[in-house]
Amino acid sequence: MDGSTGDTGQTAAAEDVASERAFLPFDYLFHALPGMVSCRGRAVVLACFVCVSLRGLLAQPVNATAEPSPETSAKQLVRGPSDALSPGEAEFIRQRKEVVLASLGRLNISSTADSVPHIALLGSGGGQRAAVALLGSLQQMGQDDLLDTLLYIGGVSGSTWTMALLYSDPQWSVNKVFSSQGVHGDIPWWSPVNLIVPGPYWWLKAKSKDEDFSLSEVWGVLTSYLFMKHMDQRLLSAEASRDSTNPYPVYSAIEKECFNTNTTDAVWFEFTPHEAGFPELGHFVSTAYLGSGFEGGELKERKPEMDMVQLLGIVGSALANEDSIAEIAPPWMNKLTAGTALKDHLRIYFTLTILVDMLDSGITNVTDLAKLEELQKRVSDKHLEVVPLHNLTTEEQVEELQRRNLALVEIVQTWVKELDNGVYKVAVTELMEVVLPLLIKWQWGTTENFVYGVKDSEVPDCLQSRVLNLIDAGISINLPYESFLGKKRDVDLLIAPEFSAGEMFETLTLARDYAAAVGKPFPVIDEQVLLDKDWPKDFYVFPGENDQPTIVFMPLFNRINCKDEAEVKARMVEYSTFQRPFSPEKIAALQEIARDNMRNNKDAVVREIQNASTRRQGRRNGTDSAL
Repeated sequence: MDGSTGDTGQTAAAEDVASERAFLPFDYLFHALPGMVSCRGRAVVLACFVCVSLRGLLAQPVNATAEPSPETSAKQLVRGPSDALSPGEAEFIRQRKEVVLASLGRLNISSTADSVPHIALLGSGGGQRAAVALLGSLQQMGQDDLLDTLLYIGGVSGSTWTMALLYSDPQWSVNKVFSSQGVHGDIPWWSPVNLIVPGPYWWLKAKSKDEDFSLSEVWGVLTSYLFMKHMDQRLLSAEASRDSTNPYPVYSAIEKECFNTNTTDAVWFEFTPHEAGFPELGHFVSTAYLGSGFEGGELKERKPEMDMVQLLGIVGSALANEDSIAEIAPPWMNKLTAGTALKDHLRIYFTLTILVDMLDSGITNVTDLAKLEELQKRVSDKHLEVVPLHNLTTEEQVEELQRRNLALVEIVQTWVKELDNGVYKVAVTELMEVVLPLLIKWQWGTTENFVYGVKDSEVPDCLQSRVLNLIDAGISINLPYESFLGKKRDVDLLIAPEFSAGEMFETLTLARDYAAAVGKPFPVIDEQVLLDKDWPKDFYVFPGENDQPTIVFMPLFNRINCKDEAEVKARMVEYSTFQRPFSPEKIAALQEIARDNMRNNKDAVVREIQNASTRRQGRRNGTDSAL
């Protein structure tokens, strides 16, 4: 099947979105926004409207889908089961090895063209803490000429925010411009400019019409706009045509339904510029076609590829797992027996507080700020309202928590109605109309299932539905080991700066256990090392033997930058995962901490790269030079 019908439908849909964006009715601009735009302001808005109307006619539609390379036929859109690299990735790695070999020479590391070590840098989860710390780590690696030793960069959760930002520059590892500020940082999402140009408002408005619209899209906007200050609407598949200047990116997620069934083969999901799919199951789809409708491996309906905003909403959606936000429960709630109902309440409360932060973005009007503070107080008071629930039966607790959930939603709805008519009210009203129903359903990461109807006995029951539910992989293991274990990418050295919350070394032990369950090689973890969990060193090496990778493990807060375990805990509280966006001063301080960690251990990292190169040569010669 050539998919031509699907292509036509997709193009028409994209053109409809572009048309709606470009020709915003004059009635909306000049009558729906009374009192908010002065005569002079209306002239500015009109000028913007004219410019954007022309832009809408000339520019590529936001939802345009990148085409696969010409040699990709319809039969190649879905591949598997296979444990081989995609042809596109294999060719990229072949070219990238030339870059790595030259870098090794500059570091005086001996290697040969046929024994270049396979090295991957893994970025952990941890919200904005992880995003900022990964940025600092890469900054220092760039300064120390270590970036070009990497074949891959893999990430989960917060680290993917930084990956997406960096890869928006096709030459980022050469230019070494590691800015944490995006192009829209100073423009409120609800401003007249963002209500006309393809910014957060129009992005959400267009996406909300999709059949599979979920909270991942909402979270993608919040992540992009509040934390990274950058609405990145490019397509991951567009990177497939790039040269080997940068390491190859791998973004990781998990399939929620399969994760909940405790299976292994269909849990981890990876996104690359060429393919996306299940590395354990071995089934993949061309990234440009992820989200299109398939049945039995055949394309049935072509749909737009998800852009980077939507992708970030999936891979950074820790909120999708209610357990991850249990820490925000007031102490008295911990005594309740209605566990599921309590999780429902916490997720609704927390998501509403994040939405309030989005509404707060860019507000300077004193009256609007006062109204927003009133909303924050109403929501917080309802959440913290002490009711003797622990004296009630479980059924009565459930009823009370459900009543409280509805009350939270009603508080927001009432507050919106009380706003003065104008651009802010219009934008907030439409945002809430989209988001509030999704809060009740709690639907995340919904996208078409490309293995739907595939006749393969290895495809588990959790993948038999029309859609996938892709969410943050950090919920499973907060470092993306899975994509870099085994013979597919044949990695020699994993460099893992650890930015996770929770117990130190947990990601290592979870990855070890996962590798054992799926039969993949993993180095031995010295149990004595685990005793350092409360006050870790800044550098650990877990040597690999035979086909096991060596792992370099680098805790963010450690014995070098913290005087004792109490200071480690204090730093983790200061840079906790669930909090409002960091201040510029806080970002700069955390970046420097991460840079110091990498700078202090440059010689040790170079030594392990040399060991990986020597070991690779030994394997090529038929002997394992275990070091």
